[in-house]
Amino acid sequence: MTSDPNGPQDSPAQPLLSFPPPEAHWDGLVRGAPNDVAAGLASRPEAWATHALCVTGPAFCGLSYLARAWAARFGGQYVTAAEFNTLKLGALDALAAGYAALDDADLIVAKRDEQFLSFYNMVGAKGGRLLLVAHSGPAAWRTGIADLRSRLNSMPVAEISQPDEDHLRARLRAAAAQRFMKLSPETVNYLVPRIDLSYEAIETLMDRLSGAVSMAGKAPGLALARAVLEGLDEHGEEDEGAG
Repeated sequence: MTSDPNGPQDSPAQPLLSFPPPEAHWDGLVRGAPNDVAAGLASRPEAWATHALCVTGPAFCGLSYLARAWAARFGGQYVTAAEFNTLKLGALDALAAGYAALDDADLIVAKRDEQFLSFYNMVGAKGGRLLLVAHSGPAAWRTGIADLRSRLNSMPVAEISQPDEDHLRARLRAAAAQRFMKLSPETVNYLVPRIDLSYEAIETLMDRLSGAVSMAGKAPGLALARAVLEGLDEHGEEDEGAG
C-alpha cells in the first residue's frame, strides 16, 4: 500500500451481504482479560471439577463461537437448543460418550428439563464432557426438578465480562474483519474512547458502519466512522427524549 499524504486510510470493503457464521477455530478466539479465565478453563476439560462446565456472558460476547470452537478442538459436537429438543434417546446416548457443547442451555432446561437431566447423567456415566453456554448462570435456570436444581446450583461456572479498552480494540478489529473491512489505527483510536464498553455496542456500530460503507462505496475511514458514530449518538438521544 502506498503512503497517503492525508494519513493512514482503511482498506476498501466488499458490499454488505449476509454470510454464514465463520468456521470456529480455537485459535480464532479473541482472547483478553474479560474472557481469558473462561477460555482457559474451557480448554482443560480434564481439569474440571465435574464432567460439566457452564460459561456465561453478556449478549454478543462470543458464547456461540466459543462453544463451536471448543467442540471442534476436541472432536465433539456443537448442539443448539432447537437441535437438542429434537434428539431421541439413542442420539443422546451416542452424544454423551464424547464432548458436547450445548448453546442456550438455559432454554434447553426451560423446555426439556427431564431430557436434559437424563443427558447430564449419561455424560457423567460415560466419561464424556459437557460445555454449556448461556447468558445467565445455571442457578437462575427454570426447573421444577429438585435433583436437577441441586446439580445446577453446584455446577462450576466461568464468566465472560464486558470488554475493557484493550479487549474493545481487539473486538472492533475482529468485528470489522468479519464484515470484510479493515480499520486503520487512527479510526480505532478515535472509536475506542467514544463507544460503550459493551459487545452489543461493538456489533451495532460495525453493522451500521458496514451498511454505510456499502451505501457510500468507500472505505471505512475516519470521517465515515465519525459520521456513523454521531448518527448512533443522535438516535440514542432521540430515544431518551421519547422515553
